Amino acid sequence: MANADAPFGLRPVSMLDGSPWNGQVIRCQFEATDTTACFIGDLVELNGTPGTEGVPTVTQGAAATANGFFGVVVAFEYDPTDLESKYRLASTQRACYVAPALDCLFEIQEDSDGGALALTNIGQTCDVIVGAGDTTTGLSGMELDSSNVGTGANLHILGLVNRPDNEVGNQANWLVRINESVLRGTGSTV
Repeated sequence: MANADAPFGLRPVSMLDGSPWNGQVIRCQFEATDTTACFIGDLVELNGTPGTEGVPTVTQGAAATANGFFGVVVAFEYDPTDLESKYRLASTQRACYVAPALDCLFEIQEDSDGGALALTNIGQTCDVIVGAGDTTTGLSGMELDSSNVGTGANLHILGLVNRPDNEVGNQANWLVRINESVLRGTGSTV
């Protein structure tokens, strides 16, 4: 059976110590000056400027980040002016909830543009690739960049997601740890 090509960004699944992810999040804020839309499952980094709500301000992360990732957006607070909005529109202030990058394991789909990953890629690092988010579902278009396994450093590949609808091959889902994290210090694979 072929894997479905349905990117969703990163989805928290468990903790590094084997315990289940318990939904622990940090409330953050996107500033109205940020011109990039953001979606559930997007990696974010700290933006470095003070917000208006006394919480960390974030911006969508990218593979070339020099600062390290803060975590992954798992939800947005409702927007009273647009109750159906499932993502953060560009140039709007909006609060979100972020699963911190430290010791959380995530599921992500590979893009397979560099060929499908193999089980021998477990333990290697790679980058993410930023794709267009889905404005209907609100889900991220980020995927694991299969073209730079072993040279990229954003993610640390820990295994194939063990589920009947997932197998090694194009668009497989993998279990990863955020390797370049501002909470840990960038570049460490420990």
